[in-house]
Amino acid sequence: MSQQNIHYAVVESVTFLDTTEPPRWAGRLWLPNGHQPIDVLIFKLQDTFRAIPALCPHEGYNLTQCSLPNGDRLVCPAHSLRIDLKTSGFHVKEEGGRFWMSLSGTLPLTVAESQSPGTGERLAQLQEEIASLRLANLKQERQILVITQSMNAMLCESEQQTAKLKEKVQQQQALSHFVERITDTIDDLLLVINTKGQILRLNMAAGRELGFSEAELLGTDIDDLLSSTERQQLAGQLPALPWTVRSVLLETIRLYGNYSGEHGLLKKNQDHPSSIYWLKSSLLHGRQGKLEGAVITALDITELKNRETRLRLSAKVFETSSAAIFITDPQGVFLEVNAAFCAITGYGRSEILGQNTRILKSRLHDKAFYQSLWQTLLDKGVWKGEIWDRRKNGEFCPMLLSINAVTDERNELTHYVAISTDISHQKRTEEELKQLAHYDVLTHLPNRLLFRDRFEHEIFLAQCNNSRVAVFFLDLDRFKIINDSFGHWAGDSLLQAIAVRIQSCLRQTDTVARLGGDEFTIILPGLSGIGPATELAQKLLEVISGPVQIGEHTVYIGVSIGIAVFPDDGNDFDTLTKHADTAMYASKAKGRGMFQYFEAGMNEAAQQRLLLENALRLAIEQEEFRLYYQPKADCSLRVVGAEALVRWQRPGFGMIPPDRFIALAEETALIIPLGTWILKTACLQAKLWADKQPGFRTAINLSPRQLLADDFIAVLDRILAETGTKPEWIELEVTENLIMLDVEKATRRLRQVRERGIHVAMDDFGTGYSSLSCLQKLPLQTLKIDRSFIQAYTGDPASKEAAFIKTIVSLGEILKMTVVAEGVETESQLALLRSYGCHLIQGYYLSPPLPADEFQRRWLDQAMDN
Repeated sequence: MSQQNIHYAVVESVTFLDTTEPPRWAGRLWLPNGHQPIDVLIFKLQDTFRAIPALCPHEGYNLTQCSLPNGDRLVCPAHSLRIDLKTSGFHVKEEGGRFWMSLSGTLPLTVAESQSPGTGERLAQLQEEIASLRLANLKQERQILVITQSMNAMLCESEQQTAKLKEKVQQQQALSHFVERITDTIDDLLLVINTKGQILRLNMAAGRELGFSEAELLGTDIDDLLSSTERQQLAGQLPALPWTVRSVLLETIRLYGNYSGEHGLLKKNQDHPSSIYWLKSSLLHGRQGKLEGAVITALDITELKNRETRLRLSAKVFETSSAAIFITDPQGVFLEVNAAFCAITGYGRSEILGQNTRILKSRLHDKAFYQSLWQTLLDKGVWKGEIWDRRKNGEFCPMLLSINAVTDERNELTHYVAISTDISHQKRTEEELKQLAHYDVLTHLPNRLLFRDRFEHEIFLAQCNNSRVAVFFLDLDRFKIINDSFGHWAGDSLLQAIAVRIQSCLRQTDTVARLGGDEFTIILPGLSGIGPATELAQKLLEVISGPVQIGEHTVYIGVSIGIAVFPDDGNDFDTLTKHADTAMYASKAKGRGMFQYFEAGMNEAAQQRLLLENALRLAIEQEEFRLYYQPKADCSLRVVGAEALVRWQRPGFGMIPPDRFIALAEETALIIPLGTWILKTACLQAKLWADKQPGFRTAINLSPRQLLADDFIAVLDRILAETGTKPEWIELEVTENLIMLDVEKATRRLRQVRERGIHVAMDDFGTGYSSLSCLQKLPLQTLKIDRSFIQAYTGDPASKEAAFIKTIVSLGEILKMTVVAEGVETESQLALLRSYGCHLIQGYYLSPPLPADEFQRRWLDQAMDN
């Protein structure tokens, strides 16, 4: 290339280096007239490009990674040669993405050429050596100057350090004397040992207590102060050590870092310890972290141990007494109770201490009874008699009680000591029967009778205190599916696990009861507003929905909650429980996994639900259902299959969509006969359409009860045989929540389906709990993106909604699955899915669900005509 007598040569093999600062291009320039090629670096300076050789001409140092300190000057790290790009660089032009380098002036030479044989080679070498010697001399002169300056500074600093050191030594000596005076004033024994366990230092108390002089103890082994038995005990607790143990006490301190314990110390001329000491020790390290020994303090606790023994004997009598013993202050506040008291009343020691004796009131005695009791105590200092107390669990307990007043030396009342004996032994059988009558055998929770008793009791208290009481009705979602699929043992285990979870969410004042089946109730007393009830409901939804391990199975279950509040929703037991039950069914009707407060009009809704259930049973018997089909197409809008969707053609009500009755059908187990009808009808239709269009596949939804039923595979095989449907003509769709209900069983069942050649799809993907590891194990061929993700996209490709869709499509590609997008309604949604490589679409953009005959005319017959 030539322009105005300036010759240019193209730079080849150009690579953009974006990791350097600033970024640059590296390439190779082929020079004319037989010159060797030269590697060059190209820089952009404002609006122009300049190039220099990539190798320094002095020593061939590679300049590729060198920075530009001033923006246009490059410094060689080898010998600090400065290269000005504006004056030394070669002009470069950029055209069509290629670089052309000016060849005017002196051609740049490579290091190899500059060192080619001949006269120039020796001259260049001499020049380089001279330059190197100059640089070396200059460096030496600078080093000598630096060393001289450093030596002067060091001498000056040494003198200063010497003065500081003398001052420091004086301070240390003063501090040492000060520490010695302090340690000698301490009553505890203080011993310092070295790394061999030898005593290096002690305070006056150590010599005085042990009877040794300081000279006698210094240098002796610390272990000599321990009895042989204690030395053996310490040695037995040590692990195997790779070095010789010189002191078992020191090694014990090293093992624990900060060791403390009870030990007897041998005094002078003693074979056995006469006193007990509490030894506390810590390791002693130097400033560099090197171990220098340990510091040990010893406190004589002989008298404390003797007192402890006496107290322990007294406490033993107190604790082992078969009678309940308790001590209160003059106001009747519990200060101490024994084990028998806790066993009889049901209260733990920590629960009862600080409480008033009123907590035991059974309310079976009137006010005059208690006034007489306290008056007798004040007048005579003693009261004996029979009293009915109330245990923690609410049971009444007849006790023979004896109370004695305790006074101090000034005859002032300080405590009450009471001894009570349970006199209900003769009624044990009656009490056991009462226990069975009031508690659920499976979960050990209060049953319906005790629930009613406690609820009415809390209503009475709320009326007295002008407070509110909330009653919860809980019904487990999908419990019947688990119970029917795995057996009653699994259902019982699940109920026990759920009972524990519910109890973990409650306060001590709350009550949870099991009414029967999978229904639980909760009493939440002492409310001033509904805030705590709402918080509890949200917590219950979260806790109960977690995975539950039942034997080898991991299952997921939800809960629907109804709440009624006294006095807002009723003033008596029957009204409030009825309204809570009604609210619970309203919660189920809204989609389950929710809680609902009672509202006016819910009773009518409950009646409508019962009518709907009866109508649904009749509709199955009379086959009032119809299947509609929604097409599935690729992104070029070529229809390749359809999804069968059930509709209820209810006389007098028109066509009813599935979201109005499917949940009720699952709850009442009517989904089993309905699902069988759907499967058979869809298979018959799939056979007709497969003959019209090869490869056409009909998708059929499965409910949890269908898939997990023990006879599902047998029913599936029978329908395939009766209808003559080939497995490859149909696809069975399951939801994430269905699979996560029992991953192991669902996986086994889907593998049986897949072994028959039937395609398996996961519907509503992205809304459940499935993990990547779970997807890898499942025999799936298709992922269906839930319509909520598609409908959330409003046309912005950079939005997080678009990112979610792209992630699911990419996941399907990674797992080698067909990805279907549901709910496609707009051109922008289709364009986004097409750009991401989504395989199939489904939605109103293509077509709404259609009756079978209309679907065939519009999508199959028309396609055949075309």
